[in-house]
Amino acid sequence: MQFKDAAFEILKETGKPLHYNEITDIALKKGILETAGQTPHATMGALLYTDTLRDDSRFQREGKGIFTLKEEIPTGLEYHVKVANKKAKDEVHQLILKMDAVKFEELIEALLKVMGFEETETTPRTKDKGIDVKGVLKTNQLTPIKVMIQAKRWKNKVTSKEVQALRGSLSNSAEHGILITSKGFTKDAKVEAEDLNKIPITLIDGESFTNLLFDFKLGVMERNYTTHIIDRETWKNTFGVSFEEQVHPSSKKKLEFPIALEATHGGQVFIAELLGEDWNVRYNGKDHSTPSGAAKAVATNWKQVNGWRFWKYNDPKTGEWEYIDNLRNE
Repeated sequence: MQFKDAAFEILKETGKPLHYNEITDIALKKGILETAGQTPHATMGALLYTDTLRDDSRFQREGKGIFTLKEEIPTGLEYHVKVANKKAKDEVHQLILKMDAVKFEELIEALLKVMGFEETETTPRTKDKGIDVKGVLKTNQLTPIKVMIQAKRWKNKVTSKEVQALRGSLSNSAEHGILITSKGFTKDAKVEAEDLNKIPITLIDGESFTNLLFDFKLGVMERNYTTHIIDRETWKNTFGVSFEEQVHPSSKKKLEFPIALEATHGGQVFIAELLGEDWNVRYNGKDHSTPSGAAKAVATNWKQVNGWRFWKYNDPKTGEWEYIDNLRNE
């Protein structure tokens, strides 16, 4: 593979941002990078940096020398499915934040059961010694893993103090500790949990816990809908219809709203919706009366911004992303 293709495969496989030196080392170790040069690391860094300057780049910068894959921007039906799924996850997360602390522990126990844990139980609150939920995970018949979980239905981030307290509650090194919170963790909590000289503690924040509920379909349901597409071969070969011709050539096609939008700013891609012919744009859950108003919410460091030449839509005729300024002539 060439450098950029190898980088794409490595970043896709690892699923996390990496420094170009790490990308190069992994690609060389796997034997997928074709190079005879003496400085493959420098070449990888230069090629990735240059590539991110292109609008169609597959990569984006996450920091000094660190790269990740650019998130694909869904369009049409795919976009609306993604928006609906995100909305559902946000609603579930809000429900978790409103739950009674005891019910939160019961929810965790229920999740352990559907994940395959055995001997799950919530502990009496007066005698839990910092342990709220217990379970046993049998990866095989020889090494069952006893898991002790502490639940924090908090609206503030959990600190290293709570991580240390959970570790102190573990009775022996064979037990594994998990700390689940409805919110998040401070930086020092993450450092404490990953200390290689101590019993490791797994941290699960509110977003990760919500994702697990969706992954194992606990408290959520899937709805599958059938979509239909035109069998163009049948229409063309059997009935002689040409898809290059409009059914009503003289008629003007009416725009179908909402229309998915995207914009690139500061090396990042932002998504929004054009809501209707009044040109209101919804970005980040907020409606703006003009495309420029929505663009200014993204490009906050710009004094002025022309939203008509900032946001793009996917033109169904060409399949290309075009400025929404073109829509005013539709």
